Amino acid sequence: MKTIKHFFVVAILAVTSPAFSQLLQSKQDEKTQLYGFVNEEDKYVVNPIYKEVDYNFGYREGGIFKVVDVNDKIGFVDVKGKIVVACKYEYTESFENGYAVVRIAKGEYDYLYGLIDSLGKEVIPLKYGRLEYYADDKVLVFGMENASDVGLMNLKGQVLIPEQYAFWSKKITKGLWPVAKNDKCGVVNLKNEIIVPFEYAMIEGYSESLGIAPAQKEENGKFGFIDRTGKTVIPFEYEFGWPHERLISVKKNGKWGLIDINNKIVLPFEYAEIISFYENSVWVIKNEGEEMFELDLITKQKVVKN
Repeated sequence: MKTIKHFFVVAILAVTSPAFSQLLQSKQDEKTQLYGFVNEEDKYVVNPIYKEVDYNFGYREGGIFKVVDVNDKIGFVDVKGKIVVACKYEYTESFENGYAVVRIAKGEYDYLYGLIDSLGKEVIPLKYGRLEYYADDKVLVFGMENASDVGLMNLKGQVLIPEQYAFWSKKITKGLWPVAKNDKCGVVNLKNEIIVPFEYAMIEGYSESLGIAPAQKEENGKFGFIDRTGKTVIPFEYEFGWPHERLISVKKNGKWGLIDINNKIVLPFEYAEIISFYENSVWVIKNEGEEMFELDLITKQKVVKN
């Protein structure tokens, strides 16, 4: 189960809405080491029966708090201490636009997934073997228990695309879904219309900022990048590649470098790894086994901290 952030005794949430005009604070019982909620008078509003309390969850979702009981089951309480959902989930994802995927354990390594709203209501029943929520497009990739294929449905549970694609956990971006069928990869829209033909060995999710997706040719195994219409914008000449906010990291002849959307080299292919970006600099490892360092993308010099 994922680790839930602890916002314990020092964590306070002031809910300004008239419906939740209450100041709560978590407090640990000295004997049991369990947590509950107390009001401004230091009186328990919720008895100390929880191993963990997530205040940040309540702040983001408008007044319900994620709690974990002594059996490591997850539930939800509101700011008045009322149980919204009893502790029964084995795992919950973070909420996005008011919804979150939840999971219960059916057996060892055997799970069922569903979807709840921010009031704790199960809007999609826990009966799916696979469930992935894409908040921007308000759709879910679903697969039934023990089934290998997946489809697409909306938040009402209405099937948009029947289960016909191999499980392909790729990001849906602006209505475009990279999928696999008969060992070939392509891209369909939310109406199941083919946007990019099924002729690639691999297609990753589209970059929101650059509007391109990494793709791999089957005949030579090389990577390039295609746009939202399937047009090649970066030629298939790289060993691997990944788009970022403004630039693209690509691997050639065993070394990593950076290019722009026009395939112009921004950083030469001299690095064992490209780690992360920060404004106009990038963290890199020059050679295997060496420590990473920050490189200025304008001067191409190592950043020296004063």
